[in-house]
Amino acid sequence: MPASDRPDANESQEGAAGPAPDGPDLEGKVEALAGAIERLLEQHLSLREHAARAERLERGLSDTLRDSELEGLSSADVSERLRELAEENERLRKVIRESRERAERIRSRLVLMEDEA
Repeated sequence: MPASDRPDANESQEGAAGPAPDGPDLEGKVEALAGAIERLLEQHLSLREHAARAERLERGLSDTLRDSELEGLSSADVSERLRELAEENERLRKVIRESRERAERIRSRLVLMEDEA
């Protein structure tokens, strides 16, 4: 092969990106690359932890939904059931309040009866 057809030793190392870096320039690029890889690994770990927390939360919510017997209901049905439960809670609060008032009146009568005896 004639010398003019053979690739020059310099040309084979340059490639399409230009001359290969050397010395401090190469070290700086390697350090920058290592730093970028480390940040990506940290971000990956953080995202995995976030995904694991989200999966645990989803399992807990799914279990709660299944246990509440609301699974499969439409959002309108769930809203209606929540309204019914809120009304029932209000009625129960009223019953408890009235029961406490009656118990206080009975206690007052007992105290009065003890004082008279």
